Amino acid sequence: MAADHTEIREYIRELLRKQRLMVLASKGSEYPYCNLVGFAFTEDLKYFIFITGRDSRKYRNIKANGRVSLLLDNRRNSVEDFREAAAVSVFGEAEEVEGKELEALQALYLKRHPHLREFLFSPYTALFRVRAIKYILVRRFQEVVELDME
Repeated sequence: MAADHTEIREYIRELLRKQRLMVLASKGSEYPYCNLVGFAFTEDLKYFIFITGRDSRKYRNIKANGRVSLLLDNRRNSVEDFREAAAVSVFGEAEEVEGKELEALQALYLKRHPHLREFLFSPYTALFRVRAIKYILVRRFQEVVELDME
């Protein structure tokens, strides 16, 4: 990790801490498919966790192709956003989590979204982990910073 990326990592971490929802884009049969998802993340920024119903379009899309992108921003829908808003895109690989890792990731998700307990533990719900490969942070309207995680 380059020393100058320490500040960028902390900036991204703070954006993630302040938001509970992000946009998930999966590859549909014709077009990318976007959804809002509640998420949790690991403090090292390597992984994101989200849940979805097994009968959803995003579930089918991700099972067919695990390459996804995530988008999170801090906009307030004001004119100041053109100067002050920041957005972070994350490119990664999603996989459904099962087996012994599932319980720990459910706990991480539940800590951030206790109101989704019933949905999380439904037999019709799948938990996905996204391994972050690259971050692209855009802030101050034109400042673009890339952070490779590999």
